[in-house]
Amino acid sequence: MENRQQNATPEPLKFRLKFIGLPLAVLLLTAAMAAFFYAGLPDEVFYRFDTAGEPSGDAIAKSSLVMLMIGIQAVLVIVAWLATRSVGSVQLFRDNVGNFWFSPTRLLTLMGNMPAIIQLILAYVLVDAVYYAGNAGHLMPLWLFALVVLVAGGVLILIYGLPIVIQAYKGFSTIVEKKKE
Repeated sequence: MENRQQNATPEPLKFRLKFIGLPLAVLLLTAAMAAFFYAGLPDEVFYRFDTAGEPSGDAIAKSSLVMLMIGIQAVLVIVAWLATRSVGSVQLFRDNVGNFWFSPTRLLTLMGNMPAIIQLILAYVLVDAVYYAGNAGHLMPLWLFALVVLVAGGVLILIYGLPIVIQAYKGFSTIVEKKKE
């Protein structure tokens, strides 16, 4: 019986909601915000602005803007879900879950939550369009918001991801050394 257990293929890492928690939360918050402000928006909404804060390009139907912003975010959540499920089922992880010096679930959590950076920028586009429609002004320029989010996201990825990379390197080195023996 022990021999049969050793030859059995290990189960893939189980998917956990925390793998995509931030993208899912941003999607739900954006959808809630869109539902709350939708009735108060004019039929045509500007969402592209030049450096002076003036609309550049044509206005878009409010339903199209909301569907576009929520649709892109939904696609990002699905991609994060597919990526974490796919990487979680890689044989190297399944066969060596206990041998790594890092937790594969921590890697999947980092990887699955990275799309939230893009989603926050998309959510701000919607917030800015709603604010401009009501006040003919902006909370802050999109480029500045994007810069802040990207820098903050990069710092968080370094803080959270660098230990994973270092531990992964040690873990992979250990596996290679064991296979040589």
